[in-house]
Amino acid sequence: MSLFSKLLGGNKGGGGANKAQAFISKLTTDLNLSPDQVSKVEAALREFFTEKKQAKQSGDKSGLQESKQDFKDDILKALSPEQQQKFMDNIQMYKQLLKR
Repeated sequence: MSLFSKLLGGNKGGGGANKAQAFISKLTTDLNLSPDQVSKVEAALREFFTEKKQAKQSGDKSGLQESKQDFKDDILKALSPEQQQKFMDNIQMYKQLLKR
């Protein structure tokens, strides 16, 4: 069972774990992430999914928007300027990987 499977409730029905793994794989390939960068992106993703779940449970839409912005900022902090540009150029595609 992958790290995301354990954190996000398994791989049933194409859930969060599959989406998280696809997101990490795509970023790693597209942006040529180092192992340290992968760890930072994984940590940001775990935090985002946790905050997203809490915001949904409490019905806090502004909190959800804040979580999304924090997630994007955390990813950008882990990237080099060239990687940041590539990420921003393809952000819509990356967002689609995490949509439910």
